[in-house]
Amino acid sequence: MSIDTAIVNEIENSESESIIAVVSGVSADGEDWKEDAEVLNYASNGFGFYLDRECGVGNLVSITMQMPPHLRCYDHDEEFYRVWGIIQNCSAISGDGSHLYQIAAAFIGREPPDSYGEDPLQNYRICGVTGEGLWKVTESNSKFVQRQELRYWHKVELYLVLVGEKRGTLGGERILTENVSKTGAALITNLQLNVTDRIKLISEEFDFSSHATVCNVESLDDGKMRAHLKFIDGQFPVEKLRTERRKRRR
Repeated sequence: MSIDTAIVNEIENSESESIIAVVSGVSADGEDWKEDAEVLNYASNGFGFYLDRECGVGNLVSITMQMPPHLRCYDHDEEFYRVWGIIQNCSAISGDGSHLYQIAAAFIGREPPDSYGEDPLQNYRICGVTGEGLWKVTESNSKFVQRQELRYWHKVELYLVLVGEKRGTLGGERILTENVSKTGAALITNLQLNVTDRIKLISEEFDFSSHATVCNVESLDDGKMRAHLKFIDGQFPVEKLRTERRKRRR
């Protein structure tokens, strides 16, 4: 199935622009903070950004940004999209003696959990998906263990093929990833996938191909599925994403 060209063009154009989000939270010493963040890339259920301060993985932050209407889960006609997010990754970027952090946050909805009001430093973990397609969170009793591989909230076009037990093709389509790392990706597909299904992925733009296994699937209200894949025989060249981003920042 082909991707709607208009949507692809809009995503590419928005990612090439310098977009600012306002991110606010509570520091480890209990002080409120608010900063402008340069948006790296975004999807309907999360985004990546640069910030001058470190954010604790598992903590919640409030986000205000000019998200394209077709990627919003609500407030489609408002100028700004206000959403809460859970920090999934925070990595320091060195250079010029300054402190800059590349951060990934997953969107959880219009309001934080009630427990956040009691303790803004409470750690949370993702436990499912809401009916709107955003992430559900629950309180965590321990510190969140940061992922070994950084997720890039980048729209990568892939050709996706479902492979049968006898290596026959059971179906295929072109999709855009929600996020990608060296070892896996999250995406939304029309294919009806099951955990342990085997997938073949091809990206012409990034000269990448690999088989992958389906680690988790979630059914969405529109009949599509959100799938989390682990690459089996290849690593995605995330350094090409970094190179592309540096070119845009010049």
